[in-house]
Amino acid sequence: MDTVAENIIHTSHQKFKNFGIRSISVDDICNELHISKKTFYSRFPQKECLIEAVLDYESEVSTDNFEKTYKNKNAIDALIIIIKDLKNSIDKAPLTFHYDLEKYYPATFTKYKERQSTRIRNCFEINLRKGIEEGYYREDIDVELVSLFHSIQIRETFEQMQKASPKITKKQLVDFFIDLIVRLITNDNGYKYMNENYYKLKD
Repeated sequence: MDTVAENIIHTSHQKFKNFGIRSISVDDICNELHISKKTFYSRFPQKECLIEAVLDYESEVSTDNFEKTYKNKNAIDALIIIIKDLKNSIDKAPLTFHYDLEKYYPATFTKYKERQSTRIRNCFEINLRKGIEEGYYREDIDVELVSLFHSIQIRETFEQMQKASPKITKKQLVDFFIDLIVRLITNDNGYKYMNENYYKLKD
């Protein structure tokens, strides 16, 4: 990918997040970058192609952040940070962007949701295998099944619980999910580590 295409993606990503997809035209992006529409369309034949490229870019950034999270951390410390980051991403998700994506680009939205779910599932699976190797997680857990369970409930159940009981704070829900997951997957050694170190990691 050349520099022009990268600049188009980065600029579009920021504008879509701030103002939504429908309100930002190809002309807006071209004017922002001082490029012609011919230059734009030579990289992205239609707006849908740009939207998919923006979503790919967002996925790459999330993957890079995930890998940085794991650096020099054990599985339990990384798991707690991952869960908090996922909850923060839900809270900070641009409503207009996702509304436009779902309403006006349903096929792209479906692929986006599937890709998100797969990424979350893979993150959990990597974490589970790491925790088993480190001696913190149960050796008898079904890694694929537990990863699938968490990839679904981490978003869907969290959002439903927020709607069902608005009085419950987001911090309470995050702590609840962390405790729920850790109790399910840790062995005695992992649960001991959790008790000794978790509160040091709380915000």
